[in-house]
Parts: sequence; C-alpha cells; structure tokens
Amino acid sequence: MLLWIGLGLLAAAVVPYVIFFIGIHIGKKPEKPPALSEYPPISIVISAYNEEAVILKRVDNILASSYPADRYEVIFVDDCSSDNTRALALDAFEKAGIDHRIIANTERLGTNRSYNKAILAARFPIVVTTDADVFFEREALERLIGRLVSDERIAAVCGDLYPLPGDGSHPAQMEGAYRNYYGRMCSWESAVDSTYAFNGALVAFKRDLVTRIDDRRGADDANTAFEAIRRGYLAVYEPGARVYEDVPPDFHRQYRQKIRRATHLIEATISNLDLLRHPRPFSRFFYPLRVYMYLATPALFFTGSVLFVVGLALAFPLLAIGVLGLFALIGYFWRGSTIVSFATNQVYLAKGLLNLGKDMRVWESTSNKVGTG
Repeated sequence: MLLWIGLGLLAAAVVPYVIFFIGIHIGKKPEKPPALSEYPPISIVISAYNEEAVILKRVDNILASSYPADRYEVIFVDDCSSDNTRALALDAFEKAGIDHRIIANTERLGTNRSYNKAILAARFPIVVTTDADVFFEREALERLIGRLVSDERIAAVCGDLYPLPGDGSHPAQMEGAYRNYYGRMCSWESAVDSTYAFNGALVAFKRDLVTRIDDRRGADDANTAFEAIRRGYLAVYEPGARVYEDVPPDFHRQYRQKIRRATHLIEATISNLDLLRHPRPFSRFFYPLRVYMYLATPALFFTGSVLFVVGLALAFPLLAIGVLGLFALIGYFWRGSTIVSFATNQVYLAKGLLNLGKDMRVWESTSNKVGTG
C-alpha cells in the first residue's frame, strides 16, 4: 500500500514538469528577435558588493559588447563593499571611456533597493540591470534590446543564463543541466504569453512601463517581470541573449546561492497571487503551473519518495537496496542528468519554503572570487 501511495505522490509531483516537457517539444516556439535598425540609448545598472576580483574583467566585458559605447551609460551602485570594489570600478570606467556614475550606498540595501535608486537616476528610457560578476556574449545586449523594442506590448526581457564555458566542476554540470531545461520552459511561456522566471544576470525593461521594482519581498528579476505583467504587458525570455556566471565551485557555496534564489522566487510567486484572476494565458495556465511547481511539488516529491522507499523495502528488501544504489550511481556518474537536477532542485525549493518570512534582501557573495564568501 505504501509503495503505491508513494508512486502516486511522485507522479503528482512531476505533473507540471511533464506539461512543460510536452510544451517545450510541441508547443509554440519564440520568434527570433529582429536586428536593430538603430541603437536606442540605454542605462546599464550594476549593483555590486565585494567584487574587486572580477570588476575589471566585467568592465572590459561591457566595453567589448557589440552595443555602441556612445549609446549607453553605466550606473554602478556600490552596496557598502568592504574591499576595493568602488575604486577599481571608477578607475576601470574612466580608462575605458564609458559614460558612468557611481552611487555609494551608506548602508547595505541589497539588489532590489539599490536598483530602485539607480532607476531614479537613469537618464534613458530603457534600463538594463545586470550583475557585477557575470559576463555576457558580445551580441547579448544587442539581442536583448532588439527583442524589447520589437513589440510595443513587451515591457521587460530577460537573457539566458549558463555556467561559464569550460567549467567542468560537479556544481557547474548540475547547474548547466538545470539551466538548459529552465531556459526552454521560459521560452515556451514567452512564446505564448509571458514568464516571470527571469534571470537577474541580464534584464532590460522600458522605464515608463516598469517604474520601480518591488523591494519588499522577492527577487529583483521576478519582480521586474511581475510589474510588467501586472500592467498588462509582456515579460519575455530571450535565449539569444546569453550570459554566463561563475558557478560556486563547491556545494556549500552553491547551496547558499541556490537557497537564496529559491526563497526570493517563492516570495515573488506568493506576493502576486492576485494576478491569477487576470484573463490571459499567463494567469490562467502558466502561473498556476509555477505555483504548483514551487509550493506543492517539493512536499509531494519528498513524501512520495519516503513512502515509496519504505513500501519497497517492506515488500522487496533486496530490490529497495538495488534501487537506492542505482540512484546513488546516477547522482555520481550522471551528475548533469535531468533526474539529478530535478531532485536537487526540490531540495532548494523545500529549503526556500522554510526560509519564508526571513529578510534575505541583503546578500553575501557566493561566487568563486578571492576575498568574498
């Protein structure tokens, strides 16, 4: 009996993932963004805390973009770094000849509140928010803006996030498998209507449509998308605008990063449930799937797994040992598999649910950099 109940709960846990799997393969595909006929002026906003080990490379990365340097300004917000981040950033921007301004917070604010300060200071109607420790491909910014201005209904666009190329670490392999599936889910949602599962590494929005980011609860990326959707516009994912992050090299630091992200995403999900009443595909179909995925699936997965293993052990002890051994082998030798990525993600989501109510707006760096932790 326990065996079948466990199997039933596991089947219920994967329902939204199965639906997304089908949609990814046979559903509507996103259109390729048109090439820009002209480059609209944009304000690039970066919020940083203790990024002295990467900030010089980050400035070089922005300068190497195919987006003309005379068509953007950079607003750099230093969130009370205890290292030399601000001085290095100022020197790098000046040497690169990039139009820039430095905002120095007098207290730790976190990303959302830092971005809102910069949005008020931005000179241009299009704002791009991006992290200090990521690196986008040369044409990523151009493609991102191309998608944003391609349709007047689009208010916000997000880039596609992956681990740094060549990173063969166990955490990077698992993150790569997760990101590959995650990106295709978001692309399908975007092709039909909108997605709020944005990556904060690279986001662009029209400032007259997204006037501020909710800085009380949730992630800046998801809250940016929700603000666009709440106003009746589209928030879309652009897979052609690829950006790379330095995945934490060990599970302890990756765990902290993923828990923080999961907590913020769940907070944003819960804080916008009133949108379920809106008469559009996002609210009637995709948002309920995401709510199920983030709030119900972790409990169903872990309860079902325990009941299945116990039931199997009671009925077929040797088979239970074999099944557990098989999963252990899959986790070790096929660490980049979808199965391992799915199971690991349930751990992050479950912990994120337990963290609800905690103030996690202020972060500590978890990337692979000297002098941070």
